[in-house]
Amino acid sequence: MNTEQFLAKAFAALLVSIDLTDDDELDPDVAAALVEPVAAMARDLTPEDRAKLVALIETAAQSETDPVRQRSMLALPEDLGLLDEDEDEDED
Repeated sequence: MNTEQFLAKAFAALLVSIDLTDDDELDPDVAAALVEPVAAMARDLTPEDRAKLVALIETAAQSETDPVRQRSMLALPEDLGLLDEDEDEDED
């Protein structure tokens, strides 16, 4: 695992941990305050870099042995707004 893969896996694991924490353990407003700035930074990446981050997150998810954490990790690209939602509109 190279540094880039390590950082993406750590990033994804942290976000999944926040997502899966019970509301009584971590206030949802605090969780949102932690995640939203990171999601905004990720959305500011170039389309190529967003695609690369999506691929890195998907690779990290493949190595996740807990099925609940894996599902949450696989949902991260969509949850963070990294997927190109304009793709279908561009083809029209």
